[in-house]
Amino acid sequence: MDPNHVGVVGLGGMGKALAESLIAAEHPVAVWDRHTDRVATTAMIGAAPSVSPRQLAEQSNVIFIALPNPAAVREVLYDEETGVLAGLCPEALIVDMTTGDPELAQDVAQRVAALGNGARYVDAPVSGKAPNLTVMIGGQAGVLGSAEPIVEDVAAALIYTGALGDGFATKLVHQHVKYATHLAVAEALVVAQQAGLELPTVIDALERSSGVLGGFKGVAEYYSGNKRAVAKHAPATTIAKDMRLASALADSMGVTSVTLAAATEFFGAAADGDYAKRPYPESTELLTQLRTTAQEN
Repeated sequence: MDPNHVGVVGLGGMGKALAESLIAAEHPVAVWDRHTDRVATTAMIGAAPSVSPRQLAEQSNVIFIALPNPAAVREVLYDEETGVLAGLCPEALIVDMTTGDPELAQDVAQRVAALGNGARYVDAPVSGKAPNLTVMIGGQAGVLGSAEPIVEDVAAALIYTGALGDGFATKLVHQHVKYATHLAVAEALVVAQQAGLELPTVIDALERSSGVLGGFKGVAEYYSGNKRAVAKHAPATTIAKDMRLASALADSMGVTSVTLAAATEFFGAAADGDYAKRPYPESTELLTQLRTTAQEN
């Protein structure tokens, strides 16, 4: 078998782009999807169609998984007759780009190890689309072994997150940031709309100001220990005042914003305590006691 022979399981938007990029990089590529029309379309540009995940696994050294959810991964991998594990080659590597969870990673890795043929599994969820993926790999540098150059052919960045399952966890944190930010911005623009503001003008102001990027930057500075940068930010009392004013505007417009309410509550708590005069990113320390469950010893 060609050591560069790869398989792609799942030909949705992400899997299709992945297969196309691997073909463009001149790798022999086998593909499978439950939608046979997707398989046929990809075969037209040079992929080898597979009639089952098992057949794909029997001819692939590196198998990329690009499925919609953990349940689909388990179904496609574990089926005793047609599943990937039923045909997994010795020393093969499964690179799971699905958005999953650490429990899935542990479960699959244990089942792969139980085969006893040297095959391995790595969680490697992604952001973006091939060939410019950011890949969040559940392991240390080197965990991909000889497959690393193949993954590099479809990626702009490989980020090694530490251990099995940590790739999935990192991707879920990413999704939290992305879609909580989306909700916060969307709710803010509802306030702007109800206030009769011109939305293109508001959007222009947001894009030209610190806005979302400034909020992320403050958190990153805090968690990276950049004390000099943190010290330049306004005190928590100033942010609490701004949040009260923003909440009053929303209330006057008859708009309920859960993200604004949470921010107002949090910075109010910070301003009422020891963090009042300290740069507001330092109040992030409060989250550990306000947002986490105490663990019994």
